[in-house]
Amino acid sequence: MKIALPALLVLFTAAVFAEEEREADTCALCHEQETKEWLSSPHAHTINERFLAEWKREGERWECFVCHTSQYDRKAGTYSHAGVSCQSCHGPASPDHPDKVKKLLPVTSETCQPCHSITYGEWRISRHGQKNIRCFDCHKMHQMSPRKEDADQMCGTCHTERLESFSHATHHVKGVKCIDCHMPEVMGAGIKIKGTGARGHSFGVGAETCANCHKEMVHSRSDIAVLETEVQRLKAITPESLQKQVADQQKEIEDLRVAVRANRRVFSVIVVVAFFLGLTVEYAVMHHLHRKQTK
Repeated sequence: MKIALPALLVLFTAAVFAEEEREADTCALCHEQETKEWLSSPHAHTINERFLAEWKREGERWECFVCHTSQYDRKAGTYSHAGVSCQSCHGPASPDHPDKVKKLLPVTSETCQPCHSITYGEWRISRHGQKNIRCFDCHKMHQMSPRKEDADQMCGTCHTERLESFSHATHHVKGVKCIDCHMPEVMGAGIKIKGTGARGHSFGVGAETCANCHKEMVHSRSDIAVLETEVQRLKAITPESLQKQVADQQKEIEDLRVAVRANRRVFSVIVVVAFFLGLTVEYAVMHHLHRKQTK
């Protein structure tokens, strides 16, 4: 079984690539450049040895094929093509295309949502999502890679003033890229299809992001803040305020002394009264017992 499974994976993967090539040949008749870009993209290779091994470990769940194949039919357990092919985004092939049927694709981020749901959710709450800066504005449509190889150039297309600011420029000199802080890589990530393990797309920067490189500085900031508060408090102390504090404390001490003396006097009276009351009770009890014995 240990020998058969890898062999089956190799055969299945080879069949997948052959199937992709056949579809590529069909679409390449009119869309040669787009097909080349797609063949070099991760979409064209979503069925591979790593995926099949993971799929096996997860119990061969049918949900995986919804995103890793094209036109998946759960009831029949079939799909038109292995991998995310042209049909996944453009719809089923039609014999009337291109003469009578056009393959129009809405160029919106919702096209990517069904499979990349977590990344889509992050994008929706980000400034990019609020301003409708779409997936396709940063990613090539068929190759899926960023539109520019240099990450800073990609971001600098819109955020030129940020690259010129002091804080961003100093990071740039040290070789820190925009995505290192605004899209940090998740360490120890697994499957990235929905967005788990992929670079974040909320583009926010929190303290935990800074702590990745400035751990000691970030944690010491809280101590510095406490010390600064203490220094300000000490600076605010004047001789007059100290004299007032001493006077207030002396008055408080005198009030406590008066209260203690008053309590001592009251306590003495209570002790005397309790003593005589005890004698009276004792005499009454002894007298009662004596009369009872004489009878």
